[in-house]
Amino acid sequence: MTDVMAQRPALPALPPVPSRFGFAFSGDGRWASCLSTVEDEVTVERWDLACPEPVRDVLDPGGAGTALDRRWSALPLDDGRVLLVRAATGDRGEPAGHGTVLAAEPAAAGLRVVRSWQVPSMLAGFLLAGPGPEQTVLLVVVENERHSRIWRLVDSPPHLEPVLRVPGVLAGGVWMDGGRTLALDHTRAGRRTDGILVDLGERSWRRVWSVSETTTDRIVAYSPRTGALAVTTTAPGAQQRGTEQIGLRLPDDPVVRFPNALNQSAHPRTPLAFDAEGGRLLVREIHGAAARLAVYDPARDRLTPVPAPRGMLWPPVRWADDGRIHMRFAAPNRPPTLATVSAPAGPDASPLPYTGGGPGDGAAWADADLIELPGPAGPIETIVYGGPGWRTCRRLVLALHGGPLAAWHFEFEPLFQVLAAAGIAVAAPNYRGSTGYGDRHLRPVIGDWGGPDLDDVIHLTRAIARDRAALPRPVVLGGSYGAYLALLAACREPELWSGCVALAPFTSAAALHDAVAQPVGDRVSRLSRHDADGGEASGRDVLRDCAALTAPLLLVHGARDEVVPAGQSRALRRRLIELGRTEGVDFDYLEVDDGHHGVVQAWPPVLRETVARFCLTAERTFAHDQKRR
Repeated sequence: MTDVMAQRPALPALPPVPSRFGFAFSGDGRWASCLSTVEDEVTVERWDLACPEPVRDVLDPGGAGTALDRRWSALPLDDGRVLLVRAATGDRGEPAGHGTVLAAEPAAAGLRVVRSWQVPSMLAGFLLAGPGPEQTVLLVVVENERHSRIWRLVDSPPHLEPVLRVPGVLAGGVWMDGGRTLALDHTRAGRRTDGILVDLGERSWRRVWSVSETTTDRIVAYSPRTGALAVTTTAPGAQQRGTEQIGLRLPDDPVVRFPNALNQSAHPRTPLAFDAEGGRLLVREIHGAAARLAVYDPARDRLTPVPAPRGMLWPPVRWADDGRIHMRFAAPNRPPTLATVSAPAGPDASPLPYTGGGPGDGAAWADADLIELPGPAGPIETIVYGGPGWRTCRRLVLALHGGPLAAWHFEFEPLFQVLAAAGIAVAAPNYRGSTGYGDRHLRPVIGDWGGPDLDDVIHLTRAIARDRAALPRPVVLGGSYGAYLALLAACREPELWSGCVALAPFTSAAALHDAVAQPVGDRVSRLSRHDADGGEASGRDVLRDCAALTAPLLLVHGARDEVVPAGQSRALRRRLIELGRTEGVDFDYLEVDDGHHGVVQAWPPVLRETVARFCLTAERTFAHDQKRR
């Protein structure tokens, strides 16, 4: 292998790769906002939802002297202003100084800041805008792992009014009782999540939805018109299929009940919003790699599907008075944006349209297919780029997702777009351990990291190899847990691969546990069981096994990684050098000025291009090795 940074195969020109995140709605539902990134530039986008078709404006805060990054979030207010908030954290997520809240209004230059607040002790936080003409705006702040605080934002003079300090970490936020009370997700150290109710007038809180000390229980939707309430729980009595179950408390019944029609699916379902009348509930179902929408009618105990193209949909959701539903939507060839659909009135309801309009939205992005490949324990749903002939494309990447309890989704992936444009086919399988396929598919990996999931990866690659005798072998690529899995695959079956790309990997479950803070380390212990006597995961160590690695390696880590410390990749680099491997010949090491998610999702354009060039230079073939033998 020669230095990937020295070899520069030509890459086709692509339009700017857009991304939208942090969607939010104003209290009255008139406005929606999000942050939008194109390359390294971050702007605010705002939609006017009162128009027949949502109208989008790009609000550049640069004119107000405020440079945004991905750590900001935005919330539109009923009067059209936009609030911006950023936690007080350093490059590695550590506490650092004061948090900031800005109130900005549209101006000729984009945005003009008209108010500002400084927030003490803000490790994380989010804004909530209440309903009603005298809109209450709250800032929920996570001060540390033990305490959260609720502030009220006061306009004139601008200051923060303390409301309440609560032990534990707060999240979520559902307004109830006309804005007088607020339901929040509440997590205390050593406990799961329960639902609490905050009385803003009395400045007090109480637990209202908690099934047991070991369950995760959330309040997720409320109808101000009828008082209907939607909750979820992981209680063993309700959880028959390894997914959260949905409970409803209806106006004529004070007991939370779990309707059969809502809970009979093996696929994860999430309640999103009630309609304006409070009689129907919108539900999202993750069906493998794609999301589906349905409307639940409690009176008939029936779910009605909402027609929509295949893709991914995320909360928050706004179900407007006119029946339109607004939410974030993306598909492999459609960058994330706000999409609108009408609630189904019958089987011929109109499909969900795509309402883009930003940079790169109208580009001819590569599309993908959803297929099933035979695995050792059953079919494995796989997202593939490259058309029907993807197996025999000259260059092929097998992409492994993070997690382990995660999945590839049928959505826009900037790195896959760059690979596809370079003529590289991509196969992204949801092997065992992936979410969205039921308990039987999910649970084998718990306590067995690099076991059943790695078996699936090896099985798929061997099957693919039968069609690629004279072609370069696949490149195995992964991020975070997927990078750990990719390294294990390259060590266990070195002859299967032309190369290995590891983005922000760790080297073993035990090494990750010892390198991270206690809350993350506790989660690693629960999922990997690395410290259990004889645990399988404890024996899978990349540092021990990397002597078997023969495929060229591209190792990338973020210097500011706050999830998997960069020391994990540095240790692997040192070990390879100890084994006599030459950097720039046998492997390449790249440490970039970014955090975990920036590297795993390949946000920097230069990183995407580096990965694509590496994959273009990987040329080892099965036929060549057979001749050598």
